[in-house]
Amino acid sequence: MKLQFKSVNARLFSYFLFLTAAGAAVFQLPFLYVSGRPVPFVDGLFTAVSAICVTGLSTVDMSVFNAKGFAAILFFIEAGGFGLVTFFSLYLVFPSQKVSLINRKIIRDYFIYGQDLNVWQILAKILGITVAFQALGATALAVLLSKTGEPLSIFYGIFLSISAFCNAGFSPYSDSLCSFSDNYSVLAVICVLVICGGLGFSVISNIINVLQCRVSDKKSARLNLHSKIVLFMTGSLVISGAVIVFLSDQNAGLAGMKLPQKIWNSFFESVTLRTAGFETFSQASVTNQTSLISLFLMLTGGSPGSMAGGLKTTTLFLVLCYTFRNSKDKDELSVFKRDISWSTIEKSVSVFMKYVSILLVSMFLLCVAERNSSADFSFTDLIFESVSAFGTVGLSRNVTPNLSIWGKIIVMATMFAGRTGLFAMVMSFRKKKILSLSDYPREDVLVG
Repeated sequence: MKLQFKSVNARLFSYFLFLTAAGAAVFQLPFLYVSGRPVPFVDGLFTAVSAICVTGLSTVDMSVFNAKGFAAILFFIEAGGFGLVTFFSLYLVFPSQKVSLINRKIIRDYFIYGQDLNVWQILAKILGITVAFQALGATALAVLLSKTGEPLSIFYGIFLSISAFCNAGFSPYSDSLCSFSDNYSVLAVICVLVICGGLGFSVISNIINVLQCRVSDKKSARLNLHSKIVLFMTGSLVISGAVIVFLSDQNAGLAGMKLPQKIWNSFFESVTLRTAGFETFSQASVTNQTSLISLFLMLTGGSPGSMAGGLKTTTLFLVLCYTFRNSKDKDELSVFKRDISWSTIEKSVSVFMKYVSILLVSMFLLCVAERNSSADFSFTDLIFESVSAFGTVGLSRNVTPNLSIWGKIIVMATMFAGRTGLFAMVMSFRKKKILSLSDYPREDVLVG
């Protein structure tokens, strides 16, 4: 079993490495660019990695790409955002013509937890959900963009819909979505796509099932514990983040906006910080308070089995519950009138610590790489860049285009680790523990 899990993780990395190599080659094709000249290899590679890892960071201005270039970016966003599902289809299903019991459990638990469906039904359901959301979003955005006079409203609507649902943060506009800071309809559609893409297929499927049962009134259905935690955390983080941004940035990032515009942009900022990466005002203009909450939201990210990256909402929830657990509580941790197994708590704490450890290494290496940079980055700028890359967010304080070669390599590695590393960590906990043949004497250690 141990070898099988190593094989799963190896195949996962191989899949993303193959996409990266293909992307690096594709973005050297001259017909993808307005000028007819490809960008330097490292910038093409960076664009490919950012798209595959659904991050949105870019070392070049989006204006260098033509429609074919944007189509190439879209392809790699879909391949990366929908990548884990594609990975399971290609590596776990097709080669063997059947799915092993272990791999079947991985797919069920990671995507449609708690539903008695076979693997093909799960994959079909995920594909259906993805296509439905992206198609509806593209239609709405195409109509809204056409009203603004956008000549490429249909294509840009499709691009923004896919990018938003995959939480990629790529925009066909050089200023991201700053020119739409007063277009509340466009921002609302983007927010819905980002939030739904970050909930996870398991939660969306559970919500659809509950609604169908209530409409048909054939049988009772309820939200499972996972869905309750995800919805609670998503709502809490979005609302609290919006309030803090609104109160802190009145005279900074939100300066010059009218009250309704400030409210909408505060809400949009809180949503996009959780791995989406769009922006309606410069991140370099925000206050220290907003920068702090930005780091927290970017670290948290979306939910398991979703298009989003980050630590994941459920992991943070369980870590916080365990951390602030009352010493008088019973042995098992209870939330929403349900007991959580200690193996789940142990997994959450371990993933959290590994996440923080990898992030600290990334921060250190990026600071070393840019210590003699002519761009004179501040410490906050580099920390923000590392967190944004590892959380696959895509926001930057004007750092990405000015990174050195080594800085770009470190950020690429950070994005790659943020997209694939956490999944590999979670999978490692599915191995059965090997009983030790001997026990050592126990001894206490002082803590606190």
